[in-house]
Amino acid sequence: MSRTTRVLSRLVFACVLLTPLSHAQEGSEADGEVRYVTDNLYTFLHAGPGRNYRILGSVEAGTRVTQLQVDAENNFVEVIDDKQRTGWVDGTFITSELTIRERVPILEQRLQEANEQLAEQEALNQRLNQQVQTLTTQNEQVNKQLSELQSRNQDIQQELNTSDQTAQIQWFTRGGIVALASIILGVIIAYLPKKRRRNDQWM
Repeated sequence: MSRTTRVLSRLVFACVLLTPLSHAQEGSEADGEVRYVTDNLYTFLHAGPGRNYRILGSVEAGTRVTQLQVDAENNFVEVIDDKQRTGWVDGTFITSELTIRERVPILEQRLQEANEQLAEQEALNQRLNQQVQTLTTQNEQVNKQLSELQSRNQDIQQELNTSDQTAQIQWFTRGGIVALASIILGVIIAYLPKKRRRNDQWM
């Protein structure tokens, strides 16, 4: 079995999974309709519409041919093959559906496009992940700076509270000293000797 046949066989399952491909165009080609030899190994090309006619050669599976006319009685189809030979083949082996041989390039192209899209998505995801990491790092730095600012704010607030307490203590201390000095001064003044009044007033 040739390498091409093995590849075609392996891709049969892929054909089933993928979206059905469109039918071949029905437009005329050399005054005939586009048809394909089915996915058998090969079929014989006869000189007339029957197996008793001389064999002109063989047509490989999946070959694109041009259908000229149909002999419904013998179920043979006159075609022009890819080598520009005109002859008759068994109608059983002729189909209007795309064969595996025709689908393989389309499937390969679709696979390549899917791989390219996947590569683009992976590149996009990588860029997004890098952006997320950058933002995460920046967020951590901002949180660290915020924590430092909060800590400094607490230290400053504590210093302010301590300064207020010190100022209050100093104020109370000074007030107490002044009050004590006033009391002592009052006591001293109270115990100072008083001058006697002179009785030299006229009667």
